[in-house]
Amino acid sequence: MYRHILDQPDAIAAAVAANRTPAERFAAAVAGKDRLWIVGIGTSYHAALMGEYFMRAFGGGLTTIASHSFDFSLYGPELTDRDAVVVVSHTGRKSYSVEALDRVKATGATLALVTGEEGAERHAGMEHVFTTVPPEGSATYTISYTSALAVLASITGAIGQQRMGAPTLDPDLLATELPAAMRGALETEALVRSLAEAHTGRRKIWLAGAGPAGVSAMEAALKIKEASYLDAEGMSTEQMLHGPFQSADPQDLMILVAPAGEGQARTLDLAAETKEVGLDLIVISDGTPAALRDGAAGWVVVPEIAEPFSALTTLVPLHFLAYWFALSRGTNPDSFRRDDERFARALALITL
Repeated sequence: MYRHILDQPDAIAAAVAANRTPAERFAAAVAGKDRLWIVGIGTSYHAALMGEYFMRAFGGGLTTIASHSFDFSLYGPELTDRDAVVVVSHTGRKSYSVEALDRVKATGATLALVTGEEGAERHAGMEHVFTTVPPEGSATYTISYTSALAVLASITGAIGQQRMGAPTLDPDLLATELPAAMRGALETEALVRSLAEAHTGRRKIWLAGAGPAGVSAMEAALKIKEASYLDAEGMSTEQMLHGPFQSADPQDLMILVAPAGEGQARTLDLAAETKEVGLDLIVISDGTPAALRDGAAGWVVVPEIAEPFSALTTLVPLHFLAYWFALSRGTNPDSFRRDDERFARALALITL
């Protein structure tokens, strides 16, 4: 997991370069469609949610819906040749992602797969396959996630240009600015390690953010659970305010993902509530707004970059947090708890 966190900036740059031509080819095929579905499960579902944010910002108005692979396969929409579907799967072999692929193939919809090298080999016969990274050595799937986001952003930019007749996303942002900002975010490790070691005994870890940052909060909570087995829950800021906050306890830790953006002001409201009830607060942001720093137990700043890409840069310290929580607790962040006989037996009962 640690090695993959460090390798993310180079992986993003490489994935963007390698998939530029396939993205243009796919965009030409789908730019005139009525709907684009982005489908995934687990971490890949969070990638689908981010893909929807990318399409809202840069997709030229093409209606886009993120869908969970399980729901899409069993309860999904009626598809026609006016639909396009992108399935995101790190390995290309998870059961319901494969079912989603098969479901689309039985219709007239245009289909694409965003996957790692393993999945690309497994589905080599597909017309539109986007390849991210080699197989990960960790079950946390960090580098696979962020490189998949970069590929989804590339696809979005290509679709937007096809639909609008002009660029909607500066290609330099993906090729150079985003990898550079991710490298800058790696410099937060020492601070984040100290925060992880100081707060590893918390009853529960809460994470929240607005818009794309809310997706990063959900993804970070999943990484914390997978790596350290701590109780962590991530959601959008507004969702936190509508009930979940009432179960928070001063023994808990609140982490706010709060870069500049449309929803940042509402995250400030949640920060005020958090301080009022006595929860310690860690802020992951691009340094804005400085008022959030007052009274915070931790203040972690990453380089500035526009939404929705700040959801990637703020995720880097959260990846570090999950990793150092694991080491502080003596858990193996790469094992998916298969080194525990009880969980190994439990996992043998199901097929993911």
